[in-house]
Amino acid sequence: MTTPKIGHFILHSNVLPQVTAGKYQLVSEHTGLPFDAVAETTHVTVSAPRYTMPTDQILSTFPPANAEGAFADRLPQIVLKRRTLPWERNPAGQIQPSATPWLALVVVAEGEAALSTATAVASCVTPGTTLLDPSDQDVQEGLYLAVTESVVKKIFPCQQDLELLTHVRHVDVSDTELAIGDDDGWLAVVLANRLPVFDQANNKAVRYMACLVNIEGQLGALPPPEPFNESFEWALAQDWSALAQIDPDVGPDPRVMGNVDLGGIALPVAANVQHAAARAASAPARALQAAAAQGQQAAAKVGSTLDGSKSMAQASVSQQWGGMQAGQAVQMAARDPDAKMLVRDAMGIGFRLPIQAFAMEKVLRFPVLAHWSFTTNEGATFESLMEDLDVGLLGTVPEVPPQAPPKPGPGPEVVQTGHIGLDHRTRRGDPVRAWYRGPCVPLPTQRDPGQGMAPLAHSADQLRRVVPDGREDLSLASAFEIGRLLALSQLSVVSASMRFRSEQFGAGRVREILARVLPYQLPVLTAGYVDLGRYVAIQAIGEMARHPDEILGPRRPVADPGRAIKMEGDLDAVVAAGLGLDLAVLKKTGEQIGMVAALARSAVPIASKGGVMKIDDKAVTILRGALQTELGHALSVAMPAAAKVVSPPQPRAQRGAGAAPPPQRDALDELIESAETQADGDEQEEREQ
Repeated sequence: MTTPKIGHFILHSNVLPQVTAGKYQLVSEHTGLPFDAVAETTHVTVSAPRYTMPTDQILSTFPPANAEGAFADRLPQIVLKRRTLPWERNPAGQIQPSATPWLALVVVAEGEAALSTATAVASCVTPGTTLLDPSDQDVQEGLYLAVTESVVKKIFPCQQDLELLTHVRHVDVSDTELAIGDDDGWLAVVLANRLPVFDQANNKAVRYMACLVNIEGQLGALPPPEPFNESFEWALAQDWSALAQIDPDVGPDPRVMGNVDLGGIALPVAANVQHAAARAASAPARALQAAAAQGQQAAAKVGSTLDGSKSMAQASVSQQWGGMQAGQAVQMAARDPDAKMLVRDAMGIGFRLPIQAFAMEKVLRFPVLAHWSFTTNEGATFESLMEDLDVGLLGTVPEVPPQAPPKPGPGPEVVQTGHIGLDHRTRRGDPVRAWYRGPCVPLPTQRDPGQGMAPLAHSADQLRRVVPDGREDLSLASAFEIGRLLALSQLSVVSASMRFRSEQFGAGRVREILARVLPYQLPVLTAGYVDLGRYVAIQAIGEMARHPDEILGPRRPVADPGRAIKMEGDLDAVVAAGLGLDLAVLKKTGEQIGMVAALARSAVPIASKGGVMKIDDKAVTILRGALQTELGHALSVAMPAAAKVVSPPQPRAQRGAGAAPPPQRDALDELIESAETQADGDEQEEREQ
């Protein structure tokens, strides 16, 4: 097979696998033997993504996720690592490999489609779609793109375009910077069929979402091929943005009907406006005008947008995207440790409209394996981004006075390698000349295969090079500084650096201080670190697993039956005897007024006279001691310092004149004293008798 040269790549229409994903049965038979051999049957499963794309299979995307710029001149694309991925399933629902890929990259504008939340994969396809082996599921939950038939016919690729929008690219790994995670130079590329253009009619940016969808079993839903158009005017295929302002419990009818002129008939919105104007009739003229303006704004026309014929008058998408609704939400999600899932979910803001609840036409569902969002505007280009970068750390070009005439002399100093001589001012203020060359070169550069990877640089100054003419070449230093600034513009990189500084950097600083103070040498740190808490937890779990009876105790049944109760006689007689009731009298009374009323009138016998338990001085002392002991034990566990000040109560005779006042009385003290008083009264009554 031909190997691509440095600076070149080879395109292939496809790389078809030998078998598609599914379950197979292999039968091995032995022939030519003097005896019969039993055939061996083996079951083999060929797996492939179906509802979600593993992150290690996505090498790159264009436009970048959450980016904002001028992307109208290039088709969006996604690069996959495995070359056979787009053809590992047959979109027609057959087992044979097909040149038609089962993946399509669809680009939808905000308001055209809806991205679902996590849903069972059985509900991620259009109802009634027949799939080959529905039990073949790589995940339990996935996402789907809900679009109406009108949107599918306008922006989805047709079946004949699927083969043209997918190809395999073969490059030399040594000619690819960092190989972007690839290992053999074979890449599968899926292109979109729609340019993410800028809305020039309304002069506003447009937010798009690129979705890698599974069209398996739904080839018939794709639009038929149409003739090529040399030019087109951008418009939303169908605007469902009005659904974001509609109460799902009420529906769109009140809003739509309130904006329709029915010849003097006051519908809800119009009636509310007239009522507001009538209430403001007694207000000053300025307040009346404000109420009228507010009424007109409340009656903004949105009904015509539901059929997709017109675009709704609303704030520019760039303002919506630049606010807290989407852009900043993605940046805030990037700070979380679980940023990968949160950022993907935040990118779906604005694409979660309840289309299925209001659409009068059929709504199709396509499983989404990967998605990312971006914004197309008019001003952000590569040139403007480079001009906005601040590279003052490398030195600055001397500013030319605004009124100074141009200097006569030769043109720019350019050499064949693409370097240009520029005026440069060092940090010390010395004016010098330096060489610079950007990433675009006039001819392929020569690479030394034996050189290997360049040494790791920690600052731009380490990449300054002095060329034979005595000048400095600042090309690599400028590239390093530009890359550093681009990396620091991502909040996920900044948050990771801050976590490193707060955790590892702080620990390293403390270690360095201890190394200077302590008289002995600290042990050498390895690549990893010891997490004592995790070590203890793992050891404890291991011991619990090895000796569960000793640590956790023996296993007990869910319901403990307890000890058996011996009963002699009938149940009603046993219960009546236990409660001290006369069963014969109770039954006789129950025959007249009922058993419930008889039980209510029965007096429950008590053990003590008058319903009060006799408590003598000894019992009171024991009760006080037991309560004080329990209180001291509880305080010794919860508050060790407070337990030391707790002491038994002293008799009144032992308290001095300057002693602290007695503690505040509570309900327990009153209960004990009432028991003492009652006991003294009972003893006095017995002596009198």
